[in-house]
Amino acid sequence: MSDTLLDIAGLTVRFGAAAPVVHEVNLGVARGETVVLVGESGSGKSMTALAIMRLLPAAARISAGSIRLGGTELLALPEVRMRDVRGARVGFVFQEPQTALNPVMTVGAQIGEVLARHRGLRGRALNAKVAELLDSVGIPEPARRAREYPHQFSGGMKQRAMVAIAIAGEPELLIADEPTTALDVTLQAQVLELFRAQQRQRHMGMLFITHDLGVAHSVADRVVVMKEGRIVEEGARDAFYAAPRHAYSKALFAALPSAAKRRAEGPGPETAETEVVLAVEDLKVHYPIRRGVFRRVVGAVKAVDGVSLEVRRGRTVALVGESGSGKTTMGRGILRLLPLTAGRVCFEGEDLARLDAAALRRRRAHLQVVFQDPYASMNPRMLVSDIIQEGMLAQHRAMNAAGRLARVDALLAAVGLEPGHKFRYPHEFSGGRGQRQRICIARALAVDPRLLVCDEPTSALDVSVQAQILALLRELQRERGLSYLFITHNLGVVAYLAHEVAVMYRGRIVEYGSVDRVLGAPAHDYTRELLAAGPSLPAGAAAGAAAC
Repeated sequence: MSDTLLDIAGLTVRFGAAAPVVHEVNLGVARGETVVLVGESGSGKSMTALAIMRLLPAAARISAGSIRLGGTELLALPEVRMRDVRGARVGFVFQEPQTALNPVMTVGAQIGEVLARHRGLRGRALNAKVAELLDSVGIPEPARRAREYPHQFSGGMKQRAMVAIAIAGEPELLIADEPTTALDVTLQAQVLELFRAQQRQRHMGMLFITHDLGVAHSVADRVVVMKEGRIVEEGARDAFYAAPRHAYSKALFAALPSAAKRRAEGPGPETAETEVVLAVEDLKVHYPIRRGVFRRVVGAVKAVDGVSLEVRRGRTVALVGESGSGKTTMGRGILRLLPLTAGRVCFEGEDLARLDAAALRRRRAHLQVVFQDPYASMNPRMLVSDIIQEGMLAQHRAMNAAGRLARVDALLAAVGLEPGHKFRYPHEFSGGRGQRQRICIARALAVDPRLLVCDEPTSALDVSVQAQILALLRELQRERGLSYLFITHNLGVVAYLAHEVAVMYRGRIVEYGSVDRVLGAPAHDYTRELLAAGPSLPAGAAAGAAAC
């Protein structure tokens, strides 16, 4: 490869005496080139990136191979010299900015650390450069925002701040590890364009890690596919998307959700007009704005502002929109997990907004929720058996301990887990492979609900695991007649799973109708913007996927 910047040869990473998690990987990145590393969770993508930075977990070791950066063998450098490489020659954008950023330091101070360490800037020159970097990544009022802490930034702004930190040292190579996984389509489009602009400006090489084939197509010059620690295929972007060669690559394409895949799988759950299970009328959730010494109310944040929709028995209504549009607030308001400002939430003809605490508790057996982050929604000190039984006990289900355990076994089997898993703790299950999300679905089903509110349940999953969870939800709907209010920013998931779709923008529903009509012929400008912002595959790739 001409003008090679990064050259990895025979890289092998192990944990103790176990089989390698990265096995004899050969990979190169040229200056100005973007190489996208794709594959499922556990395929070795992040371990490869961490090995380049020599930031592997303490239990891991590089047992063989070479990593050369512009002719410098990184594995031969002492740690003190490796510190001169990190941040200066190689920048790293981590997957989760909330955990990567220091919560007790201002954003400006964290960028300033890189500038002081690698570029020797101090005082006014440092402050000016911090503001310049924040401005370059699209942060408004950069001088003021530099004095704020990470919790004061939105999710998209935190990711932009991470990019600013990564490019502060003017690196030759930028490594981005799943930087858009949990972002909605509009924020994702902005962050991807930011990467492209910074690369053009600085002529950086970029190693971009993702499990999203649409994102990969939008940024890649070359695509490298990893499976179980090995590279199984690589090639130029257009050639790869036109005709993937390896069976695993074809399987990734086949797992992508779409309307075509829904039709190819045959008849889904009953779609005929049925009775209305949930009717939301003029729902409002407002948060007061208080100012002054006496904290007087001077206004309100209208998170949900007069929303109405219906969910029918055995059908799925998808709720889509960008971050901050009010989707999650609306879902929690429907479940009375948040106080309502106004409106009616009629479930099977009964207004939940008017029920007292005891009546609402009884009704909640029929309305359950699956949260976006399964690990955060489970008690880490409870066994899976106790987590699933909790709802049965709260609803005073008439069964003894043996009956509850038998019910737990049946639920675990229904969601694709083994009965023996009930004696494990949540941390013993994989998040990326969907096991924790399956436990949360089993917990929700334990009290025989008729409506599930699913809040971004597949947003952090890779495509094959996402396909498994969506197929599970579809099968459960077919077998049990469940109704879903499915909150998501993934329009492919909407096309595959939903019957109707509601588009939210600034607390209001701006478009509502059948999924084929809304996605095929959107009437509102905002809906068209959402569809345009989402990364898309070339027509040939979509056809190839359908044939797999």
